[in-house]
This record gives sequence, C-alpha cells and structure tokens, in this order.
Amino acid sequence: EILLQLLETGDRERDFRSNPAEEEGKVMGSAPFENILILGANSAIAQETARIWAKDGARFFLVGRDETKLRQVKDDLEARGARSVGAFRADLADFSLHRKIVEEAVESLRRIDLALFAHGILGDQEAAEEDYAAAAEIYRVNFLSVVSLLVPLVKHMKERRSGRIIVISSVAGDRGRQSNYVYGSSKGALSIFLEGLRNS
Repeated sequence: EILLQLLETGDRERDFRSNPAEEEGKVMGSAPFENILILGANSAIAQETARIWAKDGARFFLVGRDETKLRQVKDDLEARGARSVGAFRADLADFSLHRKIVEEAVESLRRIDLALFAHGILGDQEAAEEDYAAAAEIYRVNFLSVVSLLVPLVKHMKERRSGRIIVISSVAGDRGRQSNYVYGSSKGALSIFLEGLRNS
C-alpha cells in the first residue's frame, strides 16, 4: 500500500489512501516509521514533526537549502534519539538534483518508509501580478518541484509495494482569494495532483 496524506496549513487534514477501508491511524507521530526522507527539513513544521519520530529511533535523510541550519537540525535529531541522520544540501527549485536526491536517500536509508514534503514559498502576490517570472517561481517551488520529486519517489515505493507520503499544502488552495491567489492556486494545483496520484 502507498498512502498519501495531505496536511493543509489550516484547520483540516485529509488522507488519500489506496485502501479506503484501512483503519484510521495517526500518521503524524504515532506509527513506527524507520526510514524517513524529509524535503524542506529546515522548516519549523518539519523540525517539530521529526523530533517526534526521533524519539522512536527513526533514521532520517534530510534535504534543505541552508547547510548551517541543516547541520543544526541533524545534531538536534541525533540528540533526541534518531538512529542515524543523513543530510543533503540542495535548493529544491533545482530540478536537475531531484533524481539524485531520491537516489542518495535510498542509498542512505536502504528504503524510504515515509517522505515528508515541507518546502514551499509564499511569494509576493503584487510582484506576481506584474511579473510572470515571479508568478512562475511560486508555481515552480510549490507545485512543480513536488511533482518532479514524486516521480522517482513513487517509482521507488511502487517497486517496494509500500511507502507513505505526507505533503504540506494549504487551505489557501481551496478557492481564489484576491490577496494571495497565485500562492493559493499553486497549492490548489498540488492538492488536485495528489488526489489523482493516490488513485493511480
């Protein structure tokens, strides 16, 4: 089974399960995941979640843009009980690195039981309205980079016939709001993509 869970930064949480009859579980924290890939590991929500898993002795492969912060997160998780912590510095907007990231994670962890996607940008709505490049960057980071990473990641999980994926989206993607419709539509596109992926 491959499980997709979409966490929306707001008041709701949705599970996209390949087996809808499966009993509900508390994916964020209670299940014993052994080998975890975290993309956007320097984000606050990723760090707090990883600390929960570290207490159970999980093994991590962290990916983040800031090498200094990445090292701090690595040291923190090791101090909290993580069995091992690998790290890979990368700007996830660089699509040329995506396949290598997944390959390095598999080599480090041997298998990926769970992947947490926690990277993204809010962007500048006003700038995006006036400059296509600013709008495209929001889509590139929030939506397209996730799709690009999911292609090799899902292939790995399908070959193993198991794995779980958690993606942080936003309730801003539920409808177009004048104040942030570029950001919101990037998250809306992501949510719809994941809804389709779980049925593939």
